[in-house]
Order: sequence, then structure tokens, then C-alpha cells
Amino acid sequence: MISIGFSMILLPGANAHSPALNIPTYAFCSASPNPIGIGQTVFVNFWINMPPPTASAQYGDRWENMTVIVTLPSGTTATLGPFKSDATGGSHTTYIPNSVGNYTFQMIFPGQTLAGNNLTPGTDPSTIPNIGDYYQPSKSNVYTLTVQQQPITTTSVNALPTNYWTRPIYAENNNWYSIGGNWLGLGESSFATTGMYNESTNYNPYTTAPNTAHILWTKAEAFGGIIGGEFGSSETSSNYYSTSQYEPKFAPIIMQGILYYTMYPGSSTNPAGWAAVDLQTGQTLWTKNTTDVLVCGQILDYVTPNQYGGLTYLWSEPQTSSALGAPSSTLEMWDAMTGNYILTITGNPTMSYSSLTEDEHGGLALYYVNSTDNTLDMWNSTRCINLASGGSIYGAGPSLADSWQWRPPQGASIDFGLGIQWSVPLAENISGNSLIDYANGLFGLSMAGVESGVVLLYEELTPMSETMPVFSYSSGWIVEAGYSAATGQQLWITNRTETPYSIVALGASQNLGYFTMGNGVSVEITQSTLSATGYSLTTGKQLWGPITLPNANPFDSLGLQSVVANGKMYLWGYGGDVYAIDMTNGTIVWHYKTPSGGFESPYGTEPLWVFTVGTIADGKLFVPEGHMYSPPLFHNAQQLALNITDGSVVWNIDAFDTTSAPAISDGIMTTLNAYDNQIYAYGMGPSKTTVSAPGVGITTSTPVTITGTVTDISAGSKQEAIAANFPNGLPCISDASMSQFMEAAYMQQQMPTNLTGVPVTISVTDSNGNSYDIGTVQSNANGFYSLTWTPTIQGNFTITATFAGTQSYYGSSANTAFYASPTSTAVATSQPVNLVSTQNYIMVGIIATIVAIAIVGAILSMLILRKRP
Repeated sequence: MISIGFSMILLPGANAHSPALNIPTYAFCSASPNPIGIGQTVFVNFWINMPPPTASAQYGDRWENMTVIVTLPSGTTATLGPFKSDATGGSHTTYIPNSVGNYTFQMIFPGQTLAGNNLTPGTDPSTIPNIGDYYQPSKSNVYTLTVQQQPITTTSVNALPTNYWTRPIYAENNNWYSIGGNWLGLGESSFATTGMYNESTNYNPYTTAPNTAHILWTKAEAFGGIIGGEFGSSETSSNYYSTSQYEPKFAPIIMQGILYYTMYPGSSTNPAGWAAVDLQTGQTLWTKNTTDVLVCGQILDYVTPNQYGGLTYLWSEPQTSSALGAPSSTLEMWDAMTGNYILTITGNPTMSYSSLTEDEHGGLALYYVNSTDNTLDMWNSTRCINLASGGSIYGAGPSLADSWQWRPPQGASIDFGLGIQWSVPLAENISGNSLIDYANGLFGLSMAGVESGVVLLYEELTPMSETMPVFSYSSGWIVEAGYSAATGQQLWITNRTETPYSIVALGASQNLGYFTMGNGVSVEITQSTLSATGYSLTTGKQLWGPITLPNANPFDSLGLQSVVANGKMYLWGYGGDVYAIDMTNGTIVWHYKTPSGGFESPYGTEPLWVFTVGTIADGKLFVPEGHMYSPPLFHNAQQLALNITDGSVVWNIDAFDTTSAPAISDGIMTTLNAYDNQIYAYGMGPSKTTVSAPGVGITTSTPVTITGTVTDISAGSKQEAIAANFPNGLPCISDASMSQFMEAAYMQQQMPTNLTGVPVTISVTDSNGNSYDIGTVQSNANGFYSLTWTPTIQGNFTITATFAGTQSYYGSSANTAFYASPTSTAVATSQPVNLVSTQNYIMVGIIATIVAIAIVGAILSMLILRKRP
């Protein structure tokens, strides 16, 4: 309403005025809820009657130094602020009262001369007549708030779901954000163009994750497995192309419960378009025939006075001829729901997009080194499109309507340069030594990554022929520098002494396993000495180390990789070692070692893949085993799920993930299995319970046999092979049996003979309305269960069979009913009873009884007399 009411004020006049004006202002203040209870949060809103005349979305002046005076019931006062307004001229804060009584709130605006700060790029200040005008001080109304002893009731919030759920998440369930994290693919998995959670790590803190190996569905990404026929059983030539570590076939993006990926049925130089797949069911929603490859997803939470809320986009770049995916000079924007094309960003520096991050509203922020002029540049997608929408497209310059409403121009070609938010010169020397000497292999600082508000850059001389940083051998030194991610200001620069001719990795990177950063710390790993050292990202100073990795397998020196979560670095090596290291002090928290690899393994253990293939979510580290190079094909590789608290194995299953990390969103993990080139989705699935009982012939003395089934109704249960092999339904199996059962059901492995089912509780509601459990039984390997029970009273009974659920399945229940008759008694004759003669029958019966007694007495007397001597 404010933005609409003052839209006329914001339109600049045709001519500047002189002298400057003194303009009165009017202030307002409010607090709510009113009344409120002690200790509850009060929302205090305050504003000036007019927005700053130069304000336009994120640009222009703001009213400054606003304060709120709070007068307590005791008469004492407190000052809140100072505050700066938003574009509408208002702001807000919170306050928590601690005593009963009346509080008053009043906002004070001290007055301000409009300076023309932070104007929309390209705006000529001389065209804005209000610059230089003085906006007079004002005081708001005095607002009285009543505080009572008893807290007021708050809107109830639905608990996190315990039953099966899908997107969309209903908007009132705000707390579900904690399990509704997306996977935007802002970082590049090894040799891919996308696939990582963000630019520095694969840790998704906003989701649950599978606690068992239960499979929801599988989907072919390319032909896979054994070719058959004339290609025989050779481990070097009998399989379809799937295990190349340099040409990843699956690099996922997940938004709004939809899995997006570029399809590579053949070589990585021939992408076959994109697929959009329902994460819960594996159903293909749409495909796009394009040679572009996906770069990332975006959820833009656009917030202005006229518009707020999220919008989803996909970003892509044209495929190059290089198998490693050389960077492109264009970016294309697509609608994520439909796959429809929107616009193109052109003139991009030819660089990797591995340093894409999000700003606070989901705008894409790209940090890169412009080698032409040796600057560190920061580009923002929202700025770029906003300026194009108001300038190069409509030709009128950014205006209120253009920037307060998000309107990406359809079919537009937008200059990349419009989005450059700042550009700062980079250091060209350190301690008098030049960092740029092309003839001698010095090319200036290069991007390492962005973390904790710091852009980390580095330079090292590579004495060997390799040019990729992950394989470079140190010449004995490395220059590192930290720059502010907010402003580009240099924070520090230093030259570190290194172990000569050793592979020195600054941890694990966003695209080739190189930089480990998190919690304000950068970790440097020297692979030849198997040691680690921690440095502060904000100062560059050493915090701890070097520490030597204890009991490390020598094969760890061939490759190390890591993920950072909750203040710890989880580091794994090619030799099968996994370490949890405290980022603040370098303490080794735990060490896990994979078991022996048996006859096939020359490593002594089951080796761990060491590209960007590890993911952390919900307290578990998901990391795959496997031989790094093939052929021969490595057998019995496992997808591991390790508890990040103690390193214990939560679950594992036969699988061979080659280059991309599992993507985890909405509690579902998706990953490619190179053994059959299928995408596997792991997570809790829905179940179906049935129950039946005899419908007739039941009495209070008749045992009743109650039977039923508990089956898995995940989407995979309807896949052709599963439905054919389990025509009566895929049974629900215990968590302890899950991995082996899933291998048999989905991976053509042997069916175990010791499978156990799941518990089913049977309860009844009798004819008196009483409800009670009558027993808990275990289903068998076919999902069947039975229970025999005898009703104790007559009448109608309702039977309920309840499967409460496990870590693999959501629960389900079913009902049936029967009638229990009273126990039947034998009838002497089938003739009808004559009610009129009842007394006669009674008299005859009495006489007959007396006669019978007399006869018995006489016989007994005679027998006694005969026995006398």
C-alpha cells in the first residue's frame, strides 16, 4: 500500500529546483501483538510518511539514524537503534518486555539531507531534483503496549512429518524448512559442470538422509552392465561404458522435489539433453533436446515492497568440444518448472563457474579473476537482469516499476558486464617479488574458493609438466591471499614454505578436489607427507598443525578428498582411511578404515574413490568405495554411510559411484551406480498393510485367524522386473535385512535365506467400544503375517492391523470386521415345544426322578445284603 500510495512521489520532476527545500516529515510507530505476555517477542514497526525519493529496490538513499524510545512501566527508558530504513522509508525491530504494565514506544527521526547515495547505476544525479533537499526531524505517535503476566497464545505449528510426504510443502508449515533443503549444484563435481551442493562442499544441512539402503526407484542413465554375447566375461571389455573418472555421466541438481541432470548416454562430448524427474517416483516430467549442459539451479527469493517470494531457474552453458568442459562465454536462463528458455547472458569471461555462490536472496554471485587487467571481479545475476530490464530492453533506464518487480525479459541477450558489482585490483607482487612473469610460469593469483565471507586466492609455480592444480607439484612455496567477499578489499597476503616436489592440496576443491574450507578455516594437505595444517581465512595465520594422519595407508598419498560440516573436516583417502578432524584445533576425532579388499585388491583395504564423491547430510557421511581406474572392473565396491559422530557404519550396499557425489534433498539420496549405469534413489518409502478375518462362523469359543500382508509400494515396486518377480507385492523387510534384500531385488544378486520381516500390531475394538492390542507379530520374507485369537464377548469387532514404520518405510494400517456369536448349546429334539403342557412335563419329570431314586436305592440295599457273611 505504501509503495502504491507514494509511487507518484518517486517520479522525478522535469526540472531541478533551487534553492534546496525544507520538507516536513511525519513519523509513525506501532507494536504488536498487543497485549503481550512477559518474555514474549514484540514486533515494533516504524516509518516515515514518504520513501526516500531516490530509493529504487536495492539502490538509492535510505532514511538513517532512526531510533525508538521505549518507556518501561517503572518510568525508565531504553533506546533502540539507530536504524536505517528500507526502500519504502520504514524499518522494524523486536523487543522482549520483562515486567507487567504499560510500555510506550516512540520513533525519533533526526532529519536528513538527501545525499544521492548508492544511486541506480547509470543514473545522472543532476536529473534528480530532490538531492540536496532537507527532510525535517519528526517524532512519531506514542504507542502504548499492555504487558500481562500470562503469555498470549501463538499460532500452532505442525510438527515435522512422520508419514509419507511430497512437495509442495504447505506454506503454513514454516518449520519444515529444516528438512526441505534443495541441491542447487552451485559447485562442479570432478570434470562436470555442476553437481555439488555449493561451491565449496557437499554438505546439505537442511534435509534428512537415508538410514538404510532402501531403494525407492532406479532409472537408466545409459546402457550399462554386461554387454553379453561375443564380448564374453572379460573384466576389461565385457561392460558398457560407465566407469570413466574423467567423463561423469551424472551431475544432479534438485529443486522443489525435481531432479534435473544432463543426459550422457554416450561420450561426454555428446550430451543428449536434460531430464526433469520426480524425486519421489522417478517419473520423467519432461525432457529437453539441447546441446547445452546444466551449470546450476537457482531459487531467487525476490523481496521488494511490490513483490516477494521464490522463483526457480536453471542455468546452462553451451557444450564445448573439450571432454573436460572448457568454460563458455555465454550463460542461458531457463524456467525450472517447464524447461522453457528465458534469456542469455553474453560476453562472459571464459572461465569456470565453479565459484558461483548465492547472495542472501538467492541471486547468483560469481567471483572470478579477470586475467586481462588482473582484477578480482564480483558479478551478480539479479543486478545484471534488473539493469537490462530497465535499460537496454525498455530504453528508459531503471525505474521504480522495473526494479520493484522481477521481470526477466523473454528472449533477451544481456551483456554480462551489467552484472559486475565491483572490480578491484589484485596484488601483483609480494615482498618486492613479482607475481606475474609469464615467461617463467607466474600468471598471478588464481581463484581457490569463497567461504566465511573470504575469497581465497593462490599462486604456485609448477615445476612439472602438469598444469591442473590438483596434480601440481610444489616448487617449495605457495602464495595465498584473502579478499573480502563483500567489498573485494584485500585482507591479507602471505608466502608459505612448502615441501618441494610434493603434491600440496589446500584440502579438497570445488572442481578437482583441491580446497577444504569451512568455519573460517582453510586446511592445507601435503599428500607426500600425509599431513594437514589449518590456517585462518580472515587473517591467513596458522592455527594448528602440521598434524600427521595416524596409521594412514600409503595409498592415501595418491589422493585425498574431504567435506566440511559442523566445524569438522571429514577426510578420506585412496587407501581406505576416513578421518574426522576438528577444524579449530586439528584434533583427530575418529579414524575409520575400510575392511580388507580380498584377493582382488592390491591396496590391502577396499579403496575409497577420491574425486568429489562424498556427501554429508543428517549426521551421515556418504562415500563410495571403488578402484579409481578401470579396467579391470572392481568387484564388491560399497556405497558407505558412516556416522559422523563416531565413524561407525550405518549401512552399506553394493554400488560403484564413479565421479559425482550423491545428491540429497527431501530425505532422498540419488546417485549413479556404474555397475549398471542406473540412477538409484534411496530413502524411506510408503507401505501398504492389509488385514482379513473370517466373516462367518465365529463364536466366543472359536479361535479366529487374522491374516494380512505388509508391502512396499514405492515407485520401484511397480518397475517391470520387480513387479514380475514379486507378483503379490514387494514385501517390507526389516532394516537389518535391507541391504541384502535390495541387492537381490534390484541388482540381480542372490536372494538371502535369512530375511526377516517387520512387526505388525493387531488391535480390536469390541462391541462395548473398548479398544486394546491383542498381539504383535512379525511378517515373513513374503510380507505375510498371521495371528490367532479368541474373542471373549459376543458382538461386532473391528480389527486394526498397524505397521508403525521403520527407518526404511513409513507406516500404514488397515481394518476389517467380524461378528462373534454366543457359544451354541445342543437341543434334545427338533419337535416344537408345547408351552401349554409345560407343567405336565415338569410333573412327569419329577415323578420319573423319584422312581429312579427309589430303584437305585433298592438295588443298593440288595447288594449290601448279599455281601454280608
